[in-house]
Amino acid sequence: MSDSESPAPPPRREEPSLLPRPSEQRLLFRWFFFGVFAFLLYQLILILSLFSSVIIWACSLSLVFWPLHRRLETYMPGRANLAAGLSTTAVLLLVVMPIIMVFWIVAKQSTQLYPTVQSWLQAFGSADSPSLLDSLPDFISEPLSRFSAWAETIPLFTGLDFEDYLLSMVEGGSAFLASFGAAAARNVLFAVINLALILVLMYFCFRDGARFLGWLLDIVPMESDQATTVALRVYDTVTAVIRAALITAGVQAALALVGYMVAGVPLALLFGVLTGFAALIPLLGAALIWVPIAIFIFTQAPGWGIFLFAWGALVVSMIDNFLKPILIGSQARMPILLIFCSMLGGANIYGVTGFIVGPILMALLLAFISIYRDYYLPKREARAVPDKERSDA
Repeated sequence: MSDSESPAPPPRREEPSLLPRPSEQRLLFRWFFFGVFAFLLYQLILILSLFSSVIIWACSLSLVFWPLHRRLETYMPGRANLAAGLSTTAVLLLVVMPIIMVFWIVAKQSTQLYPTVQSWLQAFGSADSPSLLDSLPDFISEPLSRFSAWAETIPLFTGLDFEDYLLSMVEGGSAFLASFGAAAARNVLFAVINLALILVLMYFCFRDGARFLGWLLDIVPMESDQATTVALRVYDTVTAVIRAALITAGVQAALALVGYMVAGVPLALLFGVLTGFAALIPLLGAALIWVPIAIFIFTQAPGWGIFLFAWGALVVSMIDNFLKPILIGSQARMPILLIFCSMLGGANIYGVTGFIVGPILMALLLAFISIYRDYYLPKREARAVPDKERSDA
């Protein structure tokens, strides 16, 4: 080796890179993106939670009156703003204005509610008045008397006056009804603001609802036919439940009002409206109002009290069992029992809005179960083949 030739330098070792590999970069970006996305959705839900009831009612009423809006759009093509405005005005005139007028009359009559109920209670407490159990019809007083006599033999119920307990329940109910008018007056401003928000949101639902639904179905990570199945299931359920509940409650309120007026019940319109609202409550429904009224009227005029018992049981409450299943029918594609259970559970968790939220959640669950059965479970014929082959072998 000559002096001019120098030894080759040793190979340089590559320094470990501080940057993640491309696969790790993609994984990191994925976690970062969906983390920020979930945080933004959570913040948006917090912001909109203040208007959750307004959004639900506006969207639900828009779905109910959507066929009317589509008909208006066919008569005025290219004028979406005008069609949406007319549809919102139609909802205002057909639904909101009658409710406002009825509430105005109810608010005027509610000032007389407490004195009327107090006079009924004082009639029970007077010395020359019969006892509460003696004032009730035989088919009610006899079971209550037997239960009271049986309760006296139980040490736990010793000293319990069943009649005083009933009167305390009546007084509590009367106090609640008496505060209804004052509470309504205090919340007038809040109700007006909510009504304005509902109308504004309904306008945008009518104008942009179809576009927004199409965009939502496009971004949902589901097959298009599956997403459409879920959307149609929700639409059918919402429209069927709302239409059936409102129409049935209105019919029951009208029938109860007729009975109250015929029997000479004081504040008949107020109690008729309260009966309509009570009819929206599953299971008990309108009986929450007409049963106490019938008991009070029976103590004053037994004949009219018996009439109210018969009218309430055979007409007001019975019509719910026939009319609501007919109105819901096969449109919701859901058993009536599930509808009632979802409405009752939804009301227990979400309040009045739960009457809509509960059936929607139940419809979504049934839609997902249907998709799972149709797309993810192996076909029954395919599962039956191995069994047949084993039997042949």
